[in-house]
Amino acid sequence: MGAEAMANKTAANRKPSMGDVAEAVGVSKTTISRYLHGEFGCMSPETKARIEAVISELGYRPNKMAQGLKATVSHLVGVTIADIGNPFSSLLLKGIQQECRARDVQLLVSDSNNQASFERANIESLLDAQVDGLIVNTVGNNDDWLSEYCARRNHKPMVMLDRIAQPIVCDCVATDNHGAVFEMLDYLVDRGFDYVVLVTRPSDGISTRTMRREAVEQYFLDRGLRGEVLVYREDAADLADCLVSTIAAHGGERICLFANNDETMHDVLEALPASPDGHVGVCAFANERWAKYSGIGITCLDQNPVEMGRAAARVLLARIYDGYDGPYELKEMPARLCAFASTEA
Repeated sequence: MGAEAMANKTAANRKPSMGDVAEAVGVSKTTISRYLHGEFGCMSPETKARIEAVISELGYRPNKMAQGLKATVSHLVGVTIADIGNPFSSLLLKGIQQECRARDVQLLVSDSNNQASFERANIESLLDAQVDGLIVNTVGNNDDWLSEYCARRNHKPMVMLDRIAQPIVCDCVATDNHGAVFEMLDYLVDRGFDYVVLVTRPSDGISTRTMRREAVEQYFLDRGLRGEVLVYREDAADLADCLVSTIAAHGGERICLFANNDETMHDVLEALPASPDGHVGVCAFANERWAKYSGIGITCLDQNPVEMGRAAARVLLARIYDGYDGPYELKEMPARLCAFASTEA
């Protein structure tokens, strides 16, 4: 049966199968399988061209999951995200997708809902689905399990993204948190601020929160800037009271509230009794597009999560498909300081 007749048949009844392609081309399903897996060594150019044409005519789409059970590589990459509802996470995924799409690699994505047990289950499920490698945006407090995974014999390559385990047990891509914090605090000093309050949720084993707090405290110690760290719970009803009392205690000084991330920035803006003025400034680790239109415009450190996702994918794909076997590395990416009205005099 020709490709056109086969296309009419399958269109009327079901999706075309590998057997349909083989029948239309006049070859075995084994030959079609070799084509799909890129094994062209014993295949004539004419056969290869014919298979390509018939696949296009029939609109055949191979089942990647089924292929993965039989092939050395599945061309699938697994991604587990700490909180897929966080806008920062969606931009990480966008960057990962851009690199994978360029290599004809598909993504399987799981949400850990900020729970370590979900993250472990996600990873095991992705491995059961025959992914070729993993990108992990960890929830925190899971370093021991992730280290044990990386110590397994013949484990699939893994890259940790944004949040990392230390010492590193695999390739990691993260923001240069120390450099970014020092750049922001230098800027605030230049703008005449006398007192800085880092506002953050508890570290809970999350490396970004720990690194930023340590960098702020080091700056206070090394540079003589006065300030404090204000830790609050996500559901803390007293955040507003804490901010009001802190601001009141420094009524004769310029004080700046430095939010640890986008979510904390939103919490601070909601908790403040009024819009920031020249006495009280606000800055944050945050995406420029959102910070720019928040209130009067919030001075921010933009981490460029799309590029972070792309960098993580490039590292992983190089290990999986390009034969790279160098030592594990931590790639620290610079944040970009974007100044807006919230830190103006």
